[in-house]
Amino acid sequence: MTDAFDIGPAPLAQTDSTTPFSAAADVRRLTQSLWSSALVQAAVDLRLADLVGEGAVRLADLAEAAGAEPAALRRLLRALSAHGVFRRTGDDEYAHTPFSRCLASDAPGSVAHLVGLAGSDWTWTVWHRLADTVRTGEPAFRTAFGKDVYRYFAEDDPQAGAVFNRAMVESARWTSGPVLDALDLTGTGTVADVAGGSGSLLRLLLERHPKVSGVLIDAEQVLGQAEPALTQGPLAARCSLVPADIRKELPVAADLYLMRQVMHIWNDEECVQVLSHCASAAPPGARIVVVEHLLADGPRRDSTFSSLLDVQMMLLGTGRERTEREFAALFEAAGLRYEGVTRIPSPLQLITARAPG
Repeated sequence: MTDAFDIGPAPLAQTDSTTPFSAAADVRRLTQSLWSSALVQAAVDLRLADLVGEGAVRLADLAEAAGAEPAALRRLLRALSAHGVFRRTGDDEYAHTPFSRCLASDAPGSVAHLVGLAGSDWTWTVWHRLADTVRTGEPAFRTAFGKDVYRYFAEDDPQAGAVFNRAMVESARWTSGPVLDALDLTGTGTVADVAGGSGSLLRLLLERHPKVSGVLIDAEQVLGQAEPALTQGPLAARCSLVPADIRKELPVAADLYLMRQVMHIWNDEECVQVLSHCASAAPPGARIVVVEHLLADGPRRDSTFSSLLDVQMMLLGTGRERTEREFAALFEAAGLRYEGVTRIPSPLQLITARAPG
């Protein structure tokens, strides 16, 4: 399934075997996507989208503001313009396009932090080792850095961790609306946001549903970064923060357990552990809604982005993206009753089960 949210590179055309040159050209363009990615990352590093105003800007002025060498910046802008990122309006003058506006840090729907994450040194390192990971089955991140990604952020490179966290918050903005639009809260009194990070999704849910109470569950150090609206002000009266390692326990009874992009971090055994804790804590009939990418069952082609994200998870650790059948099997192994998938206009889908009874 592909849609407007499928932001990976376009799949290769199904080229007839009698046109080998066309097929080779397509593969070459796909290979050189790395170059195109680096162009956009450089634009974000130089803050070009923030420095270009509503009208056209002269190259000399932009170079001075960005701290760039003018001749080199001209060559970068020429390549960016060829991709539709910025527009040349005259001799050495450039203006915004819809694509370049998305790179401004304060733009609605900005992807600047996601671009920064894609350009992180560690990202380039692990993707360069993809063939080794396929040969050995060992995550490239641990091979390269000697520890898992979260320990690396905490112990070796907190700045990289901050870039990662900002990108995750930015990514969540793209999907929170469609998720909440599709989430039926009829008869729901309490929602537990399991491993909900800063609680951005829970905050939006509580703002929309004034009769619902919320519980944000995550590691203690993560809860220290919870959104202020959940700890002070009107919403705080309807929200509690519960520290827990959800692989060991889930000490909260709720009508709905919501897990957005939690399952894909872990292997099947760890996922079943977490879901089993849900089954033990949940009142009879409570819902468990997992919000994840879905890979295709059978011969259907996967979305480009979901398949790329699955490879990214393989490089980082033991996690993975899954098919609907695989999620159903996880729920069954945890003692939950699988109910089905709610399709939404988003890269993520809602996969639902219920507690027994």
